[in-house]
Amino acid sequence: MKRFFCFIFIITALLSGSKALGQTTLFDFPIAPDTCSNIESRCNYSVQHFWDNCNLTKPFEAQNDSLLMEAMMTYFDIMKAGANVNVSLSSVRNLMFKSQANHDNFQKLLSLSEYLLYYHDFDFIDDLYLTFAQSAVDASWLKKDVRAHYADHVKRIKASKLGEAMLDFEFTSITGARKRLSDCKSAAKFYVLMFSVAGDSGSSIERMRLSTDIALSKVVESGEVEIVNIVVGDTPKQWDSDSKNYSESWMVGASKDIIDKIDLRIMPCIYIFDEDFKIIAKNKTVDFVKRLMSR
Repeated sequence: MKRFFCFIFIITALLSGSKALGQTTLFDFPIAPDTCSNIESRCNYSVQHFWDNCNLTKPFEAQNDSLLMEAMMTYFDIMKAGANVNVSLSSVRNLMFKSQANHDNFQKLLSLSEYLLYYHDFDFIDDLYLTFAQSAVDASWLKKDVRAHYADHVKRIKASKLGEAMLDFEFTSITGARKRLSDCKSAAKFYVLMFSVAGDSGSSIERMRLSTDIALSKVVESGEVEIVNIVVGDTPKQWDSDSKNYSESWMVGASKDIIDKIDLRIMPCIYIFDEDFKIIAKNKTVDFVKRLMSR
């Protein structure tokens, strides 16, 4: 509900001008001119000119970190409110290029983007965060380990991007046979792919919640939905016996190195993809699946 009111506030500010924000912001946000006659044009203008009144060469003071975060959140909210995707990505590239005039500013913006878009589940397209991460990879002056950190994000996200086909990775089934994700393909319209950790109580609880959901069980039984559970990392010896207690209607396996190949930000972690294995949701929880199935 809080996000909804924030969205309404942004729309209102764009339509009427946001001078009311005044001194509570790090800098003056842009006001779309009257020539921008619809939401998309106003959002595009505001995104393109959002940082115009911010001196990116002057260090962001530590005492203003909360205001900087508010500015970034407002920036992203305007994008979500109706800005064109290409306009948004171009704005980010321009922001990160200009911010390199002050290396500390660049790294603060980079860290905030990681927090808000990567770890905070801001529910945005992967390409937006990839644009920030790629700017770090391309910054030759950054320390090698920092660049490697973002290069790893870029690699794993590109291998499992929203809207694109899921990586056809290998795993070991309960029987010890080597399989690929494509071997799980059936006549199902949707697939729920859950990554969990063997011996982890949190994973066990979430797996139980998933297997006992009545709405989900019905669509699994009908063949409309297929569930695949992949245990990530090393599997303890008792996993072979424990895994036999998993739902018989699920495909169950283990992969030691999958966490290094695709974008897994939480654990347990759920991906949802369609009959063509195209990813329609990722890094979701059991609660998300339950809400989806209850509609």
